[in-house]
Amino acid sequence: MNEASTTFSLVTQVSGALAMVILLIVACAWLARRWGLVSQARGHGSSLVVKSSHSLGQRERLVVVEVEGQRLLLGVTPGAITRLGRLTQPEKAPPIAAPDFQLTLKRLLKRGKAEPEQ
Repeated sequence: MNEASTTFSLVTQVSGALAMVILLIVACAWLARRWGLVSQARGHGSSLVVKSSHSLGQRERLVVVEVEGQRLLLGVTPGAITRLGRLTQPEKAPPIAAPDFQLTLKRLLKRGKAEPEQ
């Protein structure tokens, strides 16, 4: 009887560990899919990039995609995908320089007519 309980205990421990490992794999896959890591990993070799998407209803969407340097506006329904138009590339705005702290402080002090304490 001692041998049977030891075998049962061993089988229970191995089964429990296996179930935990499978559960961990499923949880990691769900999180990766939820955070979009799966689609990002697939998209590295692709020339198609979804730039934005907007829902129009339960099953209708407007999608902006970039394909080989062209931006397309697509209408997506359960039965079809229709190109609605081509979009121009957005102009890249010049980087905004960070304001100079010393200059800003001097302007504020002049406006308030307060002299800094020394």
